[in-house]
Amino acid sequence: MTKKNALDNFSIRNNILHSGINLATLEDKDRNFITALSRGLCILEAFDEANPKLGLADLSKKTGLSKSTVFRLVHTLRALGYIIPIADENKYTLGPKVLGLGFAVLSSLGLREIAQPYLLELSRLTQETVNLAVLDGWKLIYVERIKTQQIVNINLHVGSRLELYNTAMGRVLAAFQNEAWLSQYLKYLEHIPEAESYRKAKGRELMNILEEVRKNDFAVNNEELTPGLRSVAAPVRDRAGEVAGAVNIAVSSSRYSLEELMEKLIPPLQQVTQAISSALGYDAPTREQE
Repeated sequence: MTKKNALDNFSIRNNILHSGINLATLEDKDRNFITALSRGLCILEAFDEANPKLGLADLSKKTGLSKSTVFRLVHTLRALGYIIPIADENKYTLGPKVLGLGFAVLSSLGLREIAQPYLLELSRLTQETVNLAVLDGWKLIYVERIKTQQIVNINLHVGSRLELYNTAMGRVLAAFQNEAWLSQYLKYLEHIPEAESYRKAKGRELMNILEEVRKNDFAVNNEELTPGLRSVAAPVRDRAGEVAGAVNIAVSSSRYSLEELMEKLIPPLQQVTQAISSALGYDAPTREQE
């Protein structure tokens, strides 16, 4: 296989990354695009909440790269400290250097700093776990998490990334995107078997859910992410009125029915998201303006 054909194969299998970047477009149209660097970043993106440990074969399958290419990339990333080996498992995981990059990004997010006191107050008021997330390509990433003892035991933390289609915050973040973005997102979902029911019939089920989110200005997750966990989320808007993030309250389904969740938690949640939005400079329209 020639170098060009190998690149074509890589592009076909990985048109759209988790981050939302279309490699095929960049490789074809941008002469300054560095393919080797993009491949190294593909290796790093392969590790996520569901796959914290990956071997060479796993990485080859997830990225579409040959095992020899993966071996060289992993060797380089390991030498730089971005990937570390797991003893006796023939697998690798992300190293502390990646964590350092993540914290550098988080520390620069004014949204997190502005929102934190409001989130703490919301958690204190409801006695429930409260989270803040922003859009990260085709996924969401947690930028703040106020955890209580009430929550279902699920391993989430600042820096965790989750899908959008089956999470309350994800639905909020997706609902207010434009049609072109949503069209590309449906293509991304074609690679996720668990999302089949949401994407079939041109994504009718998901589009209906997102329409309800736009109508109500909140989203609900009724044990779709994991059994025993319900949540409700609302958008945070910036000065321009764009959705800058989403806040949710996550609860155990054994303590809150869906009706109780909506009746008791949506009012304080929306009060807080509106307060954060105002702090970011958003001027909510009055009824007369609407």
